[in-house]
Amino acid sequence: MSTPRVAVVILTWNDGELLDAALASALASTGVDVEVVVVDNGSEPPATVPADARVLLLRNEANRGVAAARNQGAGATDAPLVLFLDSDARLHPDTLERLCRPMAASPDVALVAPVFDGQAPEASAGRAPSLGRKVARVLGRTAEYAPAERRPGDPAWDVDFAIGACQLVRRAAFDEVEGLDEAFFYGPEDVDFCLRLRDAGWRVVQVPGAGCHHPPRRRHRRLLTRAGARHAWAVSRHLWRHRDRSRPLAPCRRVPVTARPRPAALDVVVVGYRSEDVVERCVRAARQIPGCASVIVVD
Repeated sequence: MSTPRVAVVILTWNDGELLDAALASALASTGVDVEVVVVDNGSEPPATVPADARVLLLRNEANRGVAAARNQGAGATDAPLVLFLDSDARLHPDTLERLCRPMAASPDVALVAPVFDGQAPEASAGRAPSLGRKVARVLGRTAEYAPAERRPGDPAWDVDFAIGACQLVRRAAFDEVEGLDEAFFYGPEDVDFCLRLRDAGWRVVQVPGAGCHHPPRRRHRRLLTRAGARHAWAVSRHLWRHRDRSRPLAPCRRVPVTARPRPAALDVVVVGYRSEDVVERCVRAARQIPGCASVIVVD
């Protein structure tokens, strides 16, 4: 069996030592032929990388967002496997080799993700997040996603999605769904990507034996800021696109778009804190979503 060739794509925006650690961990990978593409999303001062033939640095003058920059990084290499890695993540030497195993064993696997060190599998993957689950996470009532079906001792299991902190992607699948949706600037482009892969007939898999260090995903975002409002809009758009996903995890299959069930209406939840002006703007934006039946404001 030939050694898998993997291109690791790392985005950075003023990450400094975090980038250095992530890059070093990727270059220390064993059992794979590794190369690294670093996409600098407008850092000041510009990011620097070591003088290594395996490392390519792409520099953007402004922050293009996660989806666009990751597509840019993937497009800079022709490697058959691409790993999207957050700048605050660190691979173990055997992480990539372990993630590659399901790819080699099953040609219908499009994306493989690890279980992060010291965290439950449901902290980073599982069933597609519902509106209720998103609200519960924002309010700090849960730190986990709804679990996928699995049994103790399983070497891997299918999930609806895995977060984008560490995702190994098959090039053929990435190209088929035309990569990440660049309409998402920051979140939830990773969930949307996984769901579109599954709808195209591919599998998304989580592997407990492949470790990776990454801090737990934040549950609380600064909602009452421009970035928070942008993220809330992106989440609303995502939930509308995948509004038929409240059902249990189903076997992966091709489903014609016209055959998907269409609910009659959509309820939108706006979580606010003190700033009435921002809440009012979010409510007005929510009412423009096609099919919006009501807007619920949680103060």
